[in-house]
Amino acid sequence: MYAFVHLTSNDEADRQHALRSVTVLGANESLALDDVTLLLHRDAVEMVRPDAPDREWLVDLVADDLTAVVGETCLDARDISHEDVPDGVELVDSGVSEVVRLQSAGYHYVKIP
Repeated sequence: MYAFVHLTSNDEADRQHALRSVTVLGANESLALDDVTLLLHRDAVEMVRPDAPDREWLVDLVADDLTAVVGETCLDARDISHEDVPDGVELVDSGVSEVVRLQSAGYHYVKIP
């Protein structure tokens, strides 16, 4: 079983809710999830900026095997350099296309906010 959390907001409470949610999903043994993915889309891509408040939390989760992806079109629209994306965070062409791809692959969808 697979799940992904789709974060579109850069609001502090929403960012922290998404990060807690992927942590809880990944640790929930009763679900036996094979993969938990965090999709940063729209304003949530701000989280990859070097000075972003929750960037280190994201980096730590990726180091613990969380799959995290960010859409290049959203980065480009916000003038965020692709080089700012932390190691281990995957770049995809488009966040909205990734939503469709993940759902087509059988991932369960969690939207925040």
